[in-house]
Amino acid sequence: MLITPCKTCGYDSPGDICPHCHERPAGSIIGDPEQGLPQRLGIGLAALPKGLGLLLMTGGVKRFLLPPLILTSLAFSFLFYHAWIWIEQILDAANLNDISALNLEEGWIRDASIWLIETGALAATGYTVSFFTFLLLFALLSFYTFSVLYEAIAGPFLDEIHGRFERRWFGADPRDTIQRPDELSVTRCVLITLSQLIVGVIISFAGGIESTFLRVLVVPAPLLMTALLHRNYGRWLSWVVRTEAGTLWVSVKAALLAGLVLILLTPLHFIPGIGSFLFGLLAGFPTAITLLDIPFSRRQWSTSQRLAFVRKNFLPVTTFGAVCGLLFVIPVLGPIIMVPSASVGGLWLICRFDKSALRSSPFSEPTA
Repeated sequence: MLITPCKTCGYDSPGDICPHCHERPAGSIIGDPEQGLPQRLGIGLAALPKGLGLLLMTGGVKRFLLPPLILTSLAFSFLFYHAWIWIEQILDAANLNDISALNLEEGWIRDASIWLIETGALAATGYTVSFFTFLLLFALLSFYTFSVLYEAIAGPFLDEIHGRFERRWFGADPRDTIQRPDELSVTRCVLITLSQLIVGVIISFAGGIESTFLRVLVVPAPLLMTALLHRNYGRWLSWVVRTEAGTLWVSVKAALLAGLVLILLTPLHFIPGIGSFLFGLLAGFPTAITLLDIPFSRRQWSTSQRLAFVRKNFLPVTTFGAVCGLLFVIPVLGPIIMVPSASVGGLWLICRFDKSALRSSPFSEPTA
């Protein structure tokens, strides 16, 4: 499908007047796109704090940030629990409690050792030292991987946040207007989905199913049956699944890229003084740039159009990524704030840059 991006909103608009943003609300923060390099550099610098400010000051969007944070925390809690159980089993197997195995001569050292074993003090000490050692190593691991998993999970929720902001800026979500099947209202589709999932949960627990795996399979069964019998609902559900799966894949790719960069840049920590600063800057940059794929995907831009946009705005986009990298330096909290802020800031950045060149040629040469 050939997309002719509107110079302002970036959605498909073959005509001179965009049907999506031409009659945007009077209070919209999106005006005419900027073309000059100094103005675009200013937007690149301001995009991250702008995204953070929009998240903090706009009602109805912050709740979408809780699910990925909770899911990521639960995943790490699950991993922590089972990893410690595994280590505890190893310690139990290694704890022989055999006094004869000490092979110590008579004396106070042997007597003290026997006392430690018989009272269980030695085992308790070993478990305590092992637990705190494990806790330290797990904390270090989490520093590197929490943000990666958080980013991988956050994609569909960030996509919903983008839709909320675009409805405020343009009066409607252009992606829904263009792509979403409209035979049924969104409210009705959501109610059908929730009701069928509740039926699935009731069946899985009340049906005497003991296997957890089978329970998981049973829960979506009523939903799938309804989608097959109700054609219009099936079309809507299919569109939602395709759309959210695509957004999830975008965020997974960004997370994989960030994870690879984190591994490759680990030696920077050993540079005195500036090592951690360089690490955060270089790790945050590709993460922020990759997050631009969410608004790109919403607009159905081709790969050549995405590359053309980045090339034409290379310096402002690079500035945006560098600012995101500075926030990424802060352990754990930095990425948690940076990922949604960079996502919303990147959306604002795309709307503020002129996209007229993409309408004529997706391979236009960069200007700065």
